[in-house]
Amino acid sequence: MHERTRPTETTRHLHRLLGRLGSHFCDGFVEDLRTRLVEGHLVEVAQAVVFAVVAEPLDLTDPEVDLLIDTLTGQGEDTAMAQTLRRAGRSRPSHRDLVGPTDATRALV
Repeated sequence: MHERTRPTETTRHLHRLLGRLGSHFCDGFVEDLRTRLVEGHLVEVAQAVVFAVVAEPLDLTDPEVDLLIDTLTGQGEDTAMAQTLRRAGRSRPSHRDLVGPTDATRALV
């Protein structure tokens, strides 16, 4: 049985990011990431989001990209791929960037 960890600010921000990206990725993918996040696997979730966003590609806000990079950096993980994420500035990307799952994200599930 997995012991649930107490949510941190990073966990809450990652949950919000998954919620925003949820309409773009396959439901099973987002649900799996939410479960992993509740179990305390922040790095795994951050890496999966980075890979999925690169595969699409999607624009993330500067704070969203920084969240992913900071999460990885804080655990001593490589951030090279996260550094390549497209930034949409401080505002949210257009809804046109979030049109639903594509073959690239379906392959990740």
